[in-house]
Amino acid sequence: MSYYDRKGKKTLATECRHYVYIQRKTNVDDGEGGNTVTWSSIKRIAAAIYPIRAIQRFEFQSVDVEATHIIRIRGDIDILTEVDRIYWGIKEKVFEILTIENVQEQNWVKIITCKERSLSGEASQSTTAAP
Repeated sequence: MSYYDRKGKKTLATECRHYVYIQRKTNVDDGEGGNTVTWSSIKRIAAAIYPIRAIQRFEFQSVDVEATHIIRIRGDIDILTEVDRIYWGIKEKVFEILTIENVQEQNWVKIITCKERSLSGEASQSTTAAP
């Protein structure tokens, strides 16, 4: 069996070679009457990460979307929402989720349109997740 399907393209399983964390925002009491925002990792998943080409950015801007990356994941992942974010630990990158597309409504492949955000000035984050 090869890495390629019948048309010579890589399959999604071989493209999902990056491990990322789905993180959810939580408010933690700071002990002085206020709240501190922290990001906690809720799941570690394999993903395929693609930067959006210039022509695709031009097309997205026509509908006022500032997307920088497309992330494809596979598996039954129902916990993902648009208020979460994706953290790529190896590259120290954070992606804000703009849209989530459930391909053919089968709950197996999700295409996520994201915008890359900076980690500087962020509140603390935890990268431990349940397997």
